[in-house]
Amino acid sequence: MNGGNPPQNMNNGQVMTMPNPAMPSPNTPNPNGNPNMPPVNPAMGVPAAPMAIERKGSVVETIILVLVCLIAAAAIVAAVIFFMQLREAQTENEFKTNEAVAAAVKEAQEVEAAKYAEEKKEPRQQYCGPADYGSVCFYYPKTWSVYVDSDARNNSDFVAYFAPKQVNPIKEDDSRYALRFTIMNKQYEDVAKNYQKKVEKSEMTYKTWNSDNKKMSGALYEGQIDKQIRGIVLLIKVNDKTVIMQTDAETYRSDYEALIASLRRNS
Repeated sequence: MNGGNPPQNMNNGQVMTMPNPAMPSPNTPNPNGNPNMPPVNPAMGVPAAPMAIERKGSVVETIILVLVCLIAAAAIVAAVIFFMQLREAQTENEFKTNEAVAAAVKEAQEVEAAKYAEEKKEPRQQYCGPADYGSVCFYYPKTWSVYVDSDARNNSDFVAYFAPKQVNPIKEDDSRYALRFTIMNKQYEDVAKNYQKKVEKSEMTYKTWNSDNKKMSGALYEGQIDKQIRGIVLLIKVNDKTVIMQTDAETYRSDYEALIASLRRNS
């Protein structure tokens, strides 16, 4: 034995070290002997982090991540809804714009068509009743047709029907005419009685009428002529006879007013 030298490990040639009694071993319990205290970290000499704290931190992080995802999802949904509403509003505006343009074009076409129709009526044609019935004359649109009812003439009355393009059959009750030109072999007062009764029943209105040259005068009635026809009727006294000028529809008002304004007696 070498009395002055420490023993050596003959297998690996390393020096054997003796444990330091001042350093706790890795499995050394808490120096205070409290089993509830965490074990000592051998490297740092401080207690290790509890597992409960680590789990709590993981739960909080998960909750935060879930909240962030929900907020992001809500933002995406809100953005999608916003863009859908924006697109819907744009589509509606485009529809309204197209609708307004179409309405404007249609209105312009209708105005142009009406203008063309009015131009086609000119020059207006003159029509005169029989001389033995007072020779009452007026001007009507050249686009109108006229039909004289010969049967009425046999009953001592003169009746002529006017309508655009062609005159519908006279015997049909639902036929409407732009003008019914009648010269009745009756006194004016007798004919006017029937219309005055309608005025008293508030079925028709009444006002006096004078031609442009002030040489003809009469009474203008407007309203419910009979059960099926609502229109305008002008009564004029001509000698011992009565002239009746009737339009069957509001559609012909402007032409009718121009027509009766042109009334003259060719005598």
